[in-house]
Amino acid sequence: MRKLYFKIWLVLIIAIMANSFSIRCQDSIDNKIRIMDLKLELLDSKLELLDSKMKTWETKPKELDLRLSDLDLDFRELESKLLTLNFNPDDINYRFSVLDSVLQKQQNNIAKPKNTDIATISMDTMRPESSKAVISLNPVRIFEGTFQLSYEFVVNSRNSVDFSGLATYATDEGISRVYLRNQELSYYNSSTSTYDPYTSKNIYGFGSIVQWKNYLLAPVNPKHRAPIGLYAAPSLMYRRLWISGFETKLINDVIENVEITQKLNVFAGGVIIGMQVSFVKSITLDIYAGGVMRLSMYDSELGFTKYKKWDNIDFSGVLPAGGVKIGILK
Repeated sequence: MRKLYFKIWLVLIIAIMANSFSIRCQDSIDNKIRIMDLKLELLDSKLELLDSKMKTWETKPKELDLRLSDLDLDFRELESKLLTLNFNPDDINYRFSVLDSVLQKQQNNIAKPKNTDIATISMDTMRPESSKAVISLNPVRIFEGTFQLSYEFVVNSRNSVDFSGLATYATDEGISRVYLRNQELSYYNSSTSTYDPYTSKNIYGFGSIVQWKNYLLAPVNPKHRAPIGLYAAPSLMYRRLWISGFETKLINDVIENVEITQKLNVFAGGVIIGMQVSFVKSITLDIYAGGVMRLSMYDSELGFTKYKKWDNIDFSGVLPAGGVKIGILK
């Protein structure tokens, strides 16, 4: 009985093991089949890709043939055009050789400057060309009631001549009122042989100034040639003036204002030193100072005036001179 049970169990175990082995074998076979299918699909895709490349390679020779045919056509057109041209390389080379020989002859004919010729070139030819004239205005004299306009023209690189015109019209109500109030004027009364003071109301007249300017740095510095740079100049001036005012007098026990008009001549001569510089290539600034000898004389008197204040318009004596002019280069 026990042997029978043992055989039954043995048969069951063998059957179970055979079944499991068959299942495993079946699974491995299925996996291999799937892998084989994937490989076949990959191979198909590669074949399709190879087929497309083969088609592309088949079309390339056709395109190359088309391009070569077009290029051959272009070469033929170019060759036909070159054949139509009248071009001879030998003739062109001959012409170039002739031109080269002519240029060589011209270079040999040009004389080279000698060292002695270079040494004789003057400094004036190496200097930059400067302006020929300056038109300027003296703004300081405006406060004296005088308009001064100057014209300086260049004689050479070191010298120039400056002409100035003076026009005077000063009144006690204008911009020159301070200047007139500081004047201590008097006239000679022949009836009493004395000088009687009077108050000036206006001064008018004309005049001129002449200066010969010598520019001191012109020989050593081309930038300081006339009319720019440091200069020294003798100066001469003449003015003709009419001075009018009122004197208070007691006439027949009545105080009256008597009008007085005097004619004055002013002469002056001296030396000034100045510096004229330029800005923005056209504007000039001239600053000068020096000394002059001034002599004033009235028509109604004999001789030059005496004992006058130095800032009086009719002063006679030595005076300092100075001023500023603003001008334009021409």
